[in-house]
Amino acid sequence: MPLRAAGALLAFCIAAGTAAADNRPTGTTRIVARHADWSVVVAETDRGKHCYAAAQPQTRRPQGAVRERAFVFVTTRPTDQVRDEFSVEFGFAAAAGSAVSVGDETFALAGDAVGAWIRDLADETRLVAQMRNQTHMSIRSTSVLGEKTVDTYSLEGFAEALARARRECADPNTTS
Repeated sequence: MPLRAAGALLAFCIAAGTAAADNRPTGTTRIVARHADWSVVVAETDRGKHCYAAAQPQTRRPQGAVRERAFVFVTTRPTDQVRDEFSVEFGFAAAAGSAVSVGDETFALAGDAVGAWIRDLADETRLVAQMRNQTHMSIRSTSVLGEKTVDTYSLEGFAEALARARRECADPNTTS
């Protein structure tokens, strides 16, 4: 990930924190590692550590569309008993009906105008497994103005970034 993109990711993480008010960063938010196209981000919150494998899209279609930066995150939040939660920040106001495609599978997303999560939580483990074993994924969405978009993410380095994020947020009282 270019240094400018990594800086933008860190700035995004510091500014955004998390969606829940009780999970705001209270300490440091830092990039602790980079693996090819993915970064590992650790945020200290008043509810404990949050660890992310995060990336920005390699391509965005249509070109020239006015929108902010987009990110994909796979998050671990031990205090909330969350492991490998997939989410996307679109970088624009999105309408309902977004989906992520990886390998030969497509997964429906649900969320709000800014971001989304996998609609069926039973599919999340399969999605993350596909991400570990494929080379790219695409997120299709439509803006609230009706413009169809496709963001394509490289998955090079994802498996390593995910493993590091899991280690960063590992419970010291358990083994995994």
